[in-house]
Parts: sequence; structure tokens; C-alpha cells
Amino acid sequence: MIIFIYGTTAEAIKVAPVARRLQERGIAYEQWITQQHTVALRRAIPELGLKAPDRIIADGWRGKPLKTPLQMVGWAFDVVAWGVKNLRRIRRELPPGSLVVVHGDTMTTVLGTFIGRRLRTPVAHIEAGLRSGNWRHPFPEELDRRVVGRFATIHYVPSQEAADNLTDRQNVVLTHGNTAKDAVRDAAQGATDATADPYALVLLHRYEFISNPALVAETLRTLDQNSPLPLRLIVDSYSREAIERSIADLGLTKFSVMTKLEHGQFVAAMQGARFIVTDSGGIQQEAAALGIPTLIHRKVTEGQEGFGTSAVLSGWDQGTVRSFLGDYERLRQTNIEAGASPSDIIVDDLIARGFAVPGE
Repeated sequence: MIIFIYGTTAEAIKVAPVARRLQERGIAYEQWITQQHTVALRRAIPELGLKAPDRIIADGWRGKPLKTPLQMVGWAFDVVAWGVKNLRRIRRELPPGSLVVVHGDTMTTVLGTFIGRRLRTPVAHIEAGLRSGNWRHPFPEELDRRVVGRFATIHYVPSQEAADNLTDRQNVVLTHGNTAKDAVRDAAQGATDATADPYALVLLHRYEFISNPALVAETLRTLDQNSPLPLRLIVDSYSREAIERSIADLGLTKFSVMTKLEHGQFVAAMQGARFIVTDSGGIQQEAAALGIPTLIHRKVTEGQEGFGTSAVLSGWDQGTVRSFLGDYERLRQTNIEAGASPSDIIVDDLIARGFAVPGE
């Protein structure tokens, strides 16, 4: 039995292409969710073509999405308590040859890995091997991926650079890109944005950014003063308060604030955007697959998608932000080659290892 453990909408988006390909081959799987995101994740699961979750490990913080470090600690205790109560029984019930699959660099990735170890099953890590080289940036993601890299059994790495970071590990499989590439290309088929007026997309939500009010204000002011286009700013439950407060306090006028979109709608919005500003690694990967000019507004990043072609790293430098806004069109890429499907590579490897049997 293949068991996906995830807890955020971003994880669901990147797991979905693998799960859909398992379904197409008649291979059973289960989904155990921790709901770091609550309502948004529950809405995303059917929209992504995934079946209903098989087990609910936790329900965010008292039924609401996690926003603060204290809530994260409380949620983690809930996950641990669920494990203490249930894992011994579940271990006895699991069929031989079961496998836990985790994705990325969230706290669910770490806790899912330890759940797999507690179940005495191998653990496969999708998007493995990424390293920024600085545990402080991004925080806590860099620590999360280092912990999982030590304890996972199979490492699905998106690039040779990521593979080189795991030379001391066995079972390292190069997937030639992230599953986000499949997610965006699956969703892009037939996706359109009917808006005629030009616009840009902005999504800034990471803890290290939102927890720095001075940086938030400085960045939003720079975007408002220098963008040649209206800015559609997408917020989630975690980032909304800080973003909207800064926009109001600064009297900014180019932003229109939008709540998170269903993934297919978001891909259509990306396709219609003239440029994107984001601190999301997932959106970096998706925008690169579409060739859209993208500013990655982070101090450092471990992902290399788009760099040298359609993407620029700001390093939180406002001069770099202004330079991008003044000359973004030169970064646009057309005729992007599809290349290999990371999700197909993962499914083929799971079959070859005996964890998945088509049509069984």
C-alpha cells in the first residue's frame, strides 16, 4: 500500500500528479492528511481529482489553519498524540510492502517521515535533496529537508545538484524536474484567463517574509511605485492580515487583493499574467514551466527552476526588484520543451521496486 502523508495545499498540488498516474494504472493508494491548511486543503483535494482522505491525522489548530509558531507546536502535539493512539494498531493492519510518501519541506514532511519510521515502512521523499546551504534561510524549511534527508529511504531528486547533496545516501532517483511541472502542465490544458486588461500576479506568504514587517512594507511600496501594471495580490489565511494592513497603512493603490484560487484557476491566472512576483518555490517551478518572467523574492533559494532563463532572485534587494519591474519582458520564454515527466518517473520506479502493482 502506498500512503501519501501531506498537510498543505502546495503539497496536495505536487502529490496529485503522482496519485493521478497511480489511479490511471489501477494502483491503490491512501491519503493521510494533517491539515496544516484546513478549509483550503479540503477544497483543493477534490478539485485536484484526488479521492477523499483515508485518515485525518489532525485538523489544523482547533479546526483553523496554522498561523503562529505556538499554533504549530500545538498542532504538532496533536499529530504526535494521534500517532501514540493509532500507529501500533495500524502497523499490524498494513499489508506487507507498504510505503509512506512525503513531499517537500513542511513540518508535515518531517512528521510524516517519522510516522513512516514508526510504522516500520520505507519512506519515499519527493523533491528531495534541495539545500540552500544556510539553515536560517528559508526557515524552517531548510531544517525540515535536512531532517527528512537523513531518515527517508528513497530520495526523488529534481536535479543533479540535488542529487549531489545526497551523495552519502542510497536510493537517490533523478526525476528531471519537480512534480510541479506535471501539475501545471496537467492544469494548463484548456486553462484560460479571459481578462483582456494586462496585469501581474503577486504572492508573498512565507514565514520569513511575513514575520518581517519592515520588509513587507518596503517590498509592497517598491512594487506599488514601480510596477507598470496593476498587481493582483493573492493572499492566504496566514498572510492576509499582514499584507492588507501594510497596503492600508501605506495608502498603496495598484494592488487588488484576492483570496487563493483553485489550482486550475490559478494556472489560468499565471498564463494571463505579464509577470509574477513570489516567494513560493512551487510557483517558481510552475512559472518556469510556462516561461513567465518571475521575480523570486527571497534571500536565498534552493530551487534552480527558471534561473538563467525566466526567473531572477531578488535577495530581498529593492534595487533588484525595481530592475526586474523595469525590464521583465526580456525574461519571457516561449516554446518551452515538455521534457520528462517527473511523476511518470516516480511511478515507474515505485513499480520497479515492487511497491506498486498495476491493475492489482
